[in-house]
Amino acid sequence: MTQTGQAEPVLAIKDLRTHFFTDQGIVPAVDGIDLEVFHGQALGLVGESGCGKSVTGLSLMRLVSPPGRIVSGEVLLKGENLLSLTERQMRDRRGKDLGMIFQEPMTSLDPLYPVKDPLIEALRAHRQMAKPEALKEAVRLLAAVGIPDPERRARSYPHELSGGMRQRVMIAVALSCKPAVLIADEPTTALDVTVQAQILALLRDLQRDTGTAILLITHNLGLVAENCETVAVMYAGKVVEKAPVRTLFRNPRHPYTQGLLRAVPRLDHPPKKPLQTIAGMVPNPLKLPAGCRFRARCRWAIDRCAEEEPHLISIGGDHSAACWVQPEFDTILAEPAATRGAAL
Repeated sequence: MTQTGQAEPVLAIKDLRTHFFTDQGIVPAVDGIDLEVFHGQALGLVGESGCGKSVTGLSLMRLVSPPGRIVSGEVLLKGENLLSLTERQMRDRRGKDLGMIFQEPMTSLDPLYPVKDPLIEALRAHRQMAKPEALKEAVRLLAAVGIPDPERRARSYPHELSGGMRQRVMIAVALSCKPAVLIADEPTTALDVTVQAQILALLRDLQRDTGTAILLITHNLGLVAENCETVAVMYAGKVVEKAPVRTLFRNPRHPYTQGLLRAVPRLDHPPKKPLQTIAGMVPNPLKLPAGCRFRARCRWAIDRCAEEEPHLISIGGDHSAACWVQPEFDTILAEPAATRGAAL
């Protein structure tokens, strides 16, 4: 049994690897990750831009475009390996069992068609509705996601809607067939804070009402803290830490996670004092260093970090981190807060 009280995850990702085969070399964008998402729960996948979060989401949907290719692993949706399905079988799973809210709704909605069309198409394909019935359900879904005057808006084209409304349309499309899992890739990017709050409240309500599991892909740790039960931190194609949200925020055990949390603005931050940043740069994905990929930016790196790649090590309960310096952190975390802050 897991902390969620369920024996089996609705979505299990095992040793997933997605590489891009370029003229300059192979880019391991997703390089052997393991994740689990449970019914009615939300998992946050966080990290800097370019760490592999969005490629992970596209890999789950099997929508990676060349020169990218899923090279190994398993993606088990309710026990069925999606990577072993034919393309025709996978098309049937998309929307019906696995939905996705893409990062930019303006590029995801066809500008030549009114917004009701993708809803009607999904409902007819996956729920076998006649066109009049599908149109009626499309209007109901638009109303359910908070779009005013849904009958009129259903006939609108994407360019006639605000960013928030387009995002709501994408949520309606993703949820039209009541998928078991919803992948939300930066669902509030480029939206003002008021609309962000509305979108996230909508996702929570729909999750509560339908039991849909959510994989929330974001760089915003605040969104994860408010909307997820568990969190996985990615760096350079790897998951470097996994934990329940409260555990990770209270006791981050990977230097990269600690750096991300230090960079989050706080209300009690001293005025005029700059936020702390993570020194250095993300490694070139074509020339990844041996050993730990974060070691060049880590002040606690030891010889072993350059020689051997760390794997996720259990710290206790459902908390794990890929770091060889765990004993050092035990000492650091025992120090007074003021001293610890200076050290970290």
